[in-house]
Amino acid sequence: MPFCPKCRYEYKDGVSVCPDCDEKLVPALTDETPSKAVEEPDNYENWVQLARVGSHQYAEMVTEALHSKDIPAVVLSGAGHFGQLGQLGPTSSRPVGGAFSILVPKEHVVDADREGETILGDDWKKCRLVNIEFE
Repeated sequence: MPFCPKCRYEYKDGVSVCPDCDEKLVPALTDETPSKAVEEPDNYENWVQLARVGSHQYAEMVTEALHSKDIPAVVLSGAGHFGQLGQLGPTSSRPVGGAFSILVPKEHVVDADREGETILGDDWKKCRLVNIEFE
């Protein structure tokens, strides 16, 4: 199966170009193949819990988009050893089973919020945990 040399995703046979990166796929990845993975920070002191989404798919979509724009982001899962925990937040009117929190560095909050709203629209507004003041 072919791989994208930029995002390192694997595709089904017959696909020749990565639909996300517009890169020609290669038959195998090597250690020299560049990765667009975002480096894990040493600490999270200046990070902000930006939103809490209800599905892993939403969390993945948003964080992948943020990473593609060089915005660091991590996801904290609300699903634990005993299943979905259901977290309440300041903007939650009801429990969200197994929610996934998206965190970004404070200096990227506005840009990350705009990207989240672009991707999820009104769903993002309901999930947002911080007040964003646009200039």
